[in-house]
Formats: sequence, C-alpha cells, structure tokens
Amino acid sequence: MLSVDGHDKAVLGVVHCFGRQPVLAYSVRIICETLVERDEMSVDGAYEFFEFNIMGSYNGEGMPVFLHEDYEDFL
Repeated sequence: MLSVDGHDKAVLGVVHCFGRQPVLAYSVRIICETLVERDEMSVDGAYEFFEFNIMGSYNGEGMPVFLHEDYEDFL
C-alpha cells in the first residue's frame, strides 16, 4: 500500500474493494489541519496543496483514497 509521507495521523483505516488491492484511507480534514499547523499554510492554501500535490499525484495501483467527512459540502 502506498502512503502519504508525514500524514500518518490522518489514516482512518484500510479500504477493501472487489477486484482491487487494499488501500489506505486518509482524512482530508486531518491532512489539511496538519498542513495549516505544521507548515503554517492558510486553510485555502492547505486545501489547494492537498488537491494538487497529494490527491492529484496519481502514483499507480495502491494509491490511497481520501475521505471528505463533511460530505454535505459536496451535495
């Protein structure tokens, strides 16, 4: 399984899906909070960094999945 360096505390668990190898599941909220606190980014800057550099960096099979706990924002 691939992981996101520096964001171990954002791991929620392992996702299993038929026909695919198990992958790590990360909390988008915790990743962005870490970027704000640790790297002193703004909230908007942290989310933009996450989208482009973490979620947007496809690394092949085993790529983690990212959970938006506040899914109502996307409805």
